[in-house]
Amino acid sequence: SYGEWYIREGASLVPAPPDLHDFNRAQAIFVDALRKIQEAASEALQRPVQTASISVPQHFNGSSKFAVIEALREVEPSYKQPWQVIKSVGATWLAYGLHTCEALGLNHDTCGIDEGPHRVLIVEYRETYLQIFIADVGADTCNIETHIRYNNLGENAILDVANHANREGRIQKVLQNDDSDTATTIQKKHFAKIENTLSDFLMERESKSAYPDWWDDVRAVVISGDASESGLQRLRSCVDGALGQHKDKMRDSIHPLYVEAMGAAQRGRHQILNPRFLDDIVSSNIVIEHDEL
Repeated sequence: SYGEWYIREGASLVPAPPDLHDFNRAQAIFVDALRKIQEAASEALQRPVQTASISVPQHFNGSSKFAVIEALREVEPSYKQPWQVIKSVGATWLAYGLHTCEALGLNHDTCGIDEGPHRVLIVEYRETYLQIFIADVGADTCNIETHIRYNNLGENAILDVANHANREGRIQKVLQNDDSDTATTIQKKHFAKIENTLSDFLMERESKSAYPDWWDDVRAVVISGDASESGLQRLRSCVDGALGQHKDKMRDSIHPLYVEAMGAAQRGRHQILNPRFLDDIVSSNIVIEHDEL
C-alpha cells in the first residue's frame, strides 16, 4: 500500500477511490478532465475525436482504475472494454514498441523474444515522487519484477511549495534563474541524492542477481513523468551518471512527458488494426487482462 491517495481539484484535494463516499466525486473529476482533453484535441485537429485508450498511474488500484473506466464509459460512446485503460508501465512499454527482438536491439535470427529475461528499467520523475521499475518484457507481456517509490525525491521536494498554483514558477526560479547560494545548494543536493539513490538501487539489483551478467539482460532504460522541463533534463543527467558505462541503453526518442500518452496512442492504434482485441470473448492465446498489447 502507498497510503492515502487524493485527486487535486483546483486548490482542494478530494480523496481518491476506494473511499466510496468520494467515488462519485472522483469519477466526476475524471469525466471533466476527459471531456476537456477531447475538446482540446478536436479543436486542434478541426474534427471530432474519440478516446480509444487511456493511461493511468501505475499506483492506481482497482477502485481508482474503475473510476477512470466509468468516466470513459460516460464520455466515450465507443468504449467497449476495461483494458482500454492501461497503467503507466505498460504504456511505456508500448510507447517504445519493446515487444520485438529488433526493438530490444537483439538479432532477430538468434533472439527468443519470449525466452528472456528482457528487462526494461523505467524511471518516473513526478511532482510528488520518484519511482523506479524493472519490468521483464516479451512479445505479449510486460511483467513488473520489482519497483520502489521515493516520496521524498519528487520535484516538489526541491522547495516546500505552499502555493501549488505557483509551483512551476518557483521551481524554475530555483533550477534556472536564481544564482543564489541557497538555490544552488537546494538544486545540487536534490539531484545528487537522486543520482546516489539510483546508483544504490542498481548496485543492489546487480549484487542480488544470481547471474554475473545481470546488465546484459537490461535492454532499455526509459524516463517518463510530469516534472518540469528543467527537472526532467537534470534527471536525465542523474540517470546517465547512475548508468555509467551502460548509459547507451537509454531510449529518449520520445519526450518523457509524452511517453505514457504515446503508449495509450499505440494501444488505440492496435485496437483499430485488430478489432478482435475489443471482443467480449477472446481466444486462449490473448491475455484477458490486456495490460500489455
